[in-house]
Parts: sequence; structure tokens; C-alpha cells
Amino acid sequence: MQNTTSCSGVPRSSNERWRAAWSDRVVAVERVDTRSIPARTCVPCQERVFVQYRSAMSVRLEHRDLRSAIEFAVLVAEEANKGKRALPYPAELRAHFGASRIPTGALGSLRRAIEADDTFRERLAAGAVPELVDPIGRLWLQRPSGWEEQVQALLAERADAERDADLAVALKRADKRRRAAEQVAARSRADILERDARISELQKELDEVRADLAKSDDAVAELRAELIDVRNEARHARDRETALRAKLDALESLPTLPPEAVEEAVVAPTPSVDVDEIDAIARSVRELAARLDEVIRAPETGGAGSASHPGATRRPLRLPGGVIASSGAAAEFLLRSDAAVLVDGYNVAKLGWPNERLDDQRRRLLDGLENAARRFGSDITVVFDGASVVGAHADRRRMVRVTYSPDGVTADDVIRDEVRRLPVGRAVVVVTNDAEIVADVRAHGANVVPSNALLAVL
Repeated sequence: MQNTTSCSGVPRSSNERWRAAWSDRVVAVERVDTRSIPARTCVPCQERVFVQYRSAMSVRLEHRDLRSAIEFAVLVAEEANKGKRALPYPAELRAHFGASRIPTGALGSLRRAIEADDTFRERLAAGAVPELVDPIGRLWLQRPSGWEEQVQALLAERADAERDADLAVALKRADKRRRAAEQVAARSRADILERDARISELQKELDEVRADLAKSDDAVAELRAELIDVRNEARHARDRETALRAKLDALESLPTLPPEAVEEAVVAPTPSVDVDEIDAIARSVRELAARLDEVIRAPETGGAGSASHPGATRRPLRLPGGVIASSGAAAEFLLRSDAAVLVDGYNVAKLGWPNERLDDQRRRLLDGLENAARRFGSDITVVFDGASVVGAHADRRRMVRVTYSPDGVTADDVIRDEVRRLPVGRAVVVVTNDAEIVADVRAHGANVVPSNALLAVL
């Protein structure tokens, strides 16, 4: 239910109801017998007023404590003025007729005016009722015997009530802050638990990553060991090849034998010589001899060799500033040049597509190189190992030349021979990760592009 009483004890009602009630009280006030009240101008009355005012001051009444009584006095005077009733009132009250609320600063002057007019105050006291004036205001108007102590007691009760109300508000605020702090603490605890759980998960993931890293390190170590073994086997194979070529040269340097001796040699061959291996070496030697003849005849036919400049050497192409030689940008720059590009086929294909079949690796590499040749206008030659590989010669391309090494010859040797065969005035780019090829072709002035750099631009 809505509170209908103000802080001073006066009911909260509309001005019309108040004015009607006060109009009735004005009539009652007018009927009070004033013959026993001395005139305002008599000295004893003025002295009594001063004594009463000083007594009221001793009670320490604040002006705001008398608001209901002062507003009642103003409204009674206003109603008497409207009805032309014979009710004298202090002239100071006229300035506040019709005001909805008297300013706090004006309460003091109105209080002094009412206390100076005992006749008007006593008439107000006769008409003051609890519904219109609070208990302190009625005591101030009526002034019965011992009213100061009663007012003091009421002020103490009001102060206690206000203090209790303030304490209740403070307690309510403190309880609200406590609940808010408990909620914050609960949320913080939940966040801590969630963080701890997340830390545990990350720790598990970190342990798994460390375990995988340890396995990767072991796998890398195994691959390095295998790589060393493969390189050693390759060196041994080259040593055996050198030895067999030396044997072949020794056999070819022997004088021609009569047919009978040849038949005896065929019937009883030397156990330490492999005939098939010697035939393969012989074919390789013949091919090398043919290429050597071409190189020797090139100056005589006016080819683009180095006849006019016997001491000339090839110089690698210079990359733009800030471009790293092993980057995809370097690979694209060299593919756009007019250099002859030699690609170590299986070295690139097995790096790019290690899990696919050999023929699929070749196909994907050649598709990418065809696209690169169209994009960059490159002169590309791809060299694969082994002309005897099934399906090898089916790789026919329009934009890329495909070459397979002959039997007994590796793609590495074909690339080295191509670098040496090409004129020194022609720039050469070799794509491979084979360290031995890299060292050899760089010695002949060729640019080297890592296989992974080429894959980055395909």
C-alpha cells in the first residue's frame, strides 16, 4: 500500500482536500474567544513572547521541524483572506499564498512572525488536528506545560528512527555488496577451475607434441643414416664404373686377335669380367665419344661455342636485390629468364608427391612444368633416370622436353653433360636438391634452384 503520510507525519493529499479541511478549521479558529488574550501591543505580552521564543530556542527546534505547522498557518491565512473573514494574520504570510511548497529559507522569517503574534498562534493551535499538523508542530502552536521536554523527546525519537533507517539502508547496501562480492568470488573460482583444466589439457598436448618431436628426431636420424648409406653406395658404384671403364679401355687397346683366339676367348671368358656390364659401359663410352666429337666439331662449323674466346666461362644470372636464392621468388625470376632450365625429374617428383606411384609422380610434375612453361615462357628440359622404365616414353609434351638417361647412365650425369655441352653464352638453371650435382653445375656457372622452390611456383 502506498504511504500517505509525509516524513513530518502530515498526510499526503491533494491541495483541494487540504484547503477544504483547513477552511473548516479556519471557521473553528474564528470562533475561539479572544477576549482573554491580551492585545499584541501590551508590553507584558511581548515579554511573554520573548520568553516563549527563548524557551523554544532552548529546545533547539530547527525551522524544518516546524514546516507542517508553518504551512498550516499560511494556508489558514490564505483561506481567511479569500473568505474575507475577520481573522488577523501576520503580513509576512501573504507572500506565500498559493505556493505549492514554502522554500526552506523562508521558514525562519515565517516562524518568527507567527511566534510574535500570540493571538494568531493560539487560534491556529485551536484548529490544529493530527491529520494536518504533526505532533511537534501542534506542541509548538499549543505550548502546554512541559511542551519543550515533549518536543525534545519527539526529536530524539525521530533522530533514532532516522538513524535506524540509515542503519537499515547501510545494512542493506552492505548485504548487497557482500552478495556481489560472493558472486565475484564464485565467478573467479569458476574461472580458476576452468583455467586449471585448460592448463592440464595444454600440458597433455605439449607432452604429446614432445613425444612426436622425439619420434621425428629419431626418424630424421634414421633418414640421415640411410642417406649416408645411399651416398656411399653411389660412390662405390661410380668407383666400380671407373674401374670397368679402365678395363674396357685396356681391352680396346689390345691388338686385334685372330678368329681362333676370339673363339677361345668366347668359349673361356675371364671369370672376373661381366660381359653384359662391359657392353653397357661400351655403349656409354660410345655415346660420350659422340658427344665429344660434337663439341670438338662445334667451333669448326661456326656454332655458338667458345671458339673465339677459348678462355670464356659461363656466369650465373644475378638475382634482384633482396631475393633469396632458395626462395620461390628466385625460382620464378629464373624461369622468366631466357635460360635453359634442366630439371632433375625424380628428385623433384618424389619430393612433391612422395606417396603416389612413380608414373603418377612423373605425370603431375610434367603437368606443372607445362603450365609453368606457358606462364613464364621457359625453355624446360626434364631428365629422368632409366629409359627402360615401363611407360617412360609415353610422356610426350608440347612445351617441355622429356629425356630419359640411357642404360648404365644416371640422370645426374646427363644433367652434368648438358651443362657442359650448352654454349657458355647461354645461361643455365638446374633444379635439384642433389648436393653433388649442385657442386658440379655451379663450377660450370649454372644457377641452382632447390626442388622445393620450384614446387612452390608450380
